[in-house]
Amino acid sequence: MTGPLRVNQDGAFPMSESPVVDAGGRRAMRRLIPLLPVLLYVVIVAVDFGTPAEFRIDTMLCLVPMTASSLTTVRLTAAYAVLATLTFLILDPLLAPTGYTHDWAGFVVVVLGGAIAVATVLLRTRLQDRVSRLGNVVEHVQRALLPPAPPVVGGVRVTCSYLAAERDAEVGGDVYDVVATPYGTRAFIADVQGKGLTAVGASAALVGTFSEAAFTESDLRHVGDRMGEALERFGRNQVLLGEPDTDWFATALIARFGPEGLVELVNHGHEAPALIGPSGVRWIDVPPELPLGLAGLVPAEERGPAYRFRMASDELLLLYTDGTTEARDADGRFFPLREWVARHVDPSLSAADLLGLLQRALLTHGGGRLTDDAALMVLGLGQADPDGGPPE
Repeated sequence: MTGPLRVNQDGAFPMSESPVVDAGGRRAMRRLIPLLPVLLYVVIVAVDFGTPAEFRIDTMLCLVPMTASSLTTVRLTAAYAVLATLTFLILDPLLAPTGYTHDWAGFVVVVLGGAIAVATVLLRTRLQDRVSRLGNVVEHVQRALLPPAPPVVGGVRVTCSYLAAERDAEVGGDVYDVVATPYGTRAFIADVQGKGLTAVGASAALVGTFSEAAFTESDLRHVGDRMGEALERFGRNQVLLGEPDTDWFATALIARFGPEGLVELVNHGHEAPALIGPSGVRWIDVPPELPLGLAGLVPAEERGPAYRFRMASDELLLLYTDGTTEARDADGRFFPLREWVARHVDPSLSAADLLGLLQRALLTHGGGRLTDDAALMVLGLGQADPDGGPPE
């Protein structure tokens, strides 16, 4: 299994042990929920028949459409309102004690309860439709910010995932992208200053600039320069919009995959990637440059060249953001990524399964939630195997 795996805090993992039974149980519960008004109706009628004539609860029939208004559709709620009214008109004289006059006050209560229920369900469905439309807009924005990458981009196998710190969010301050360019396949992963949705605007500036600069700049360092300039422009625009004057910056790794397994890497203050293969794990610890947006603090002539190394077809390059290494458990201990990777090096493990195991370990370590966004990307050379394993 290759390709992007967008996963939030409550998302499923790309593993074979997906909770199919639990999903079936939830579907069964969802089918039973609309029957709750029927159950309430039966209970009220049964109690009214089974108690003395002096004890009347038929007015409680107003609860039937009110309950339905939060569980079912407008038509069903209206049907329950009519049913409750007709039942009251039948039960009231039928079960009334001798000399009892019609309970018009109770009738008004039941009718009014049905009317309120219908109005409530109309308001609820309108709000749900609005939320659904807003959800579609957010989904398209998220896809524009983190566009789904094909399983293979320019001969590079791509598997990536995202764990957002904010619940129900799929994007935040961490971004990544992979594009095929005239200069080879280029990829980047970055962690923007700030957390969650507050950093989405700066993340969008990085993604858009990378998509353009990767095609036009032959030098990998110039790609980073363009991305840093985009962050600076974003900060200036924020000030014009009345936001605080903040120096926006981002740590980032920018990589180029050339012929014969040659990989160029520029590290802008980011976490060191891991090269995982049959012979073990090698961490690419290179002297980092300043983060994107702060490069102007160092003269251009003092910057070193891009770091180069060779990558075999049976090796995987793991890129990640600091939401991974800085995930804390209940005792405040950081997630031991290097030790975890060393324990889980397995040549037979696919990139998707590796990310799935890592996601599980991260959420388990953090007690089910992370305090910072965590983006993960695994890149490999060669064509993807149809079954999701390493290329032959």
